[in-house]
Amino acid sequence: MTDSSQLLSSFSELQLDALAETFNLSLGEAAAVFSEMVSETIELSVPTVKILHRDELIAEVGHAGPVNSSGRLCGINQHFEAGELFSTDTMLVFPEKGSLEIVRRMLGDTTSVDQITELEQDALAEIGNIIINSCMSSLANLFHSTIEGTLPVVETNEAVTLFNNHIANDLILVAKIGMTMSTQDISGYMLFIMDVNSVKGFMLQVQKLFGIE
Repeated sequence: MTDSSQLLSSFSELQLDALAETFNLSLGEAAAVFSEMVSETIELSVPTVKILHRDELIAEVGHAGPVNSSGRLCGINQHFEAGELFSTDTMLVFPEKGSLEIVRRMLGDTTSVDQITELEQDALAEIGNIIINSCMSSLANLFHSTIEGTLPVVETNEAVTLFNNHIANDLILVAKIGMTMSTQDISGYMLFIMDVNSVKGFMLQVQKLFGIE
């Protein structure tokens, strides 16, 4: 299989810039939706886009939380199909503590509990569903295509277990986003888990969008 360095090197700097801008546009829409959900302005950093092996992803995302956090992550996962263009498992990942802060902010819950309750898990599924579908809807509009998705699945676990449960492919397209609320910093990741052919198909849509030969 083509490795991440070979795949990245097959794309020009212009293509990679266009890829980052595509995610900037789609994730910007998702951040606006997120802001409405928590009734607070959300500042979104410019996404960085990488293609990583699963082991590289585990090493990087496993350090997403604060220094004193448990290291556990909350992932909201959905599968999407864009016909013959590409398919992707899209996963929104937050440190467990960050996901708890988000959902309790929405529910108006001020209690201090370290584990996610069933009610909070249902709320997280709805949050992920809205944010992820906002992102994918933006991509569908940009690409003038139809993208259909499954219902969200929520899981909280260590990075190794979380990704081994949901990621079968060796290569993952990673859009890293930083979301800042006035009361706290939350580092989130949007993962687009594709095989090599889907990554190439996705890039073809990006090239058409920006008129890149």
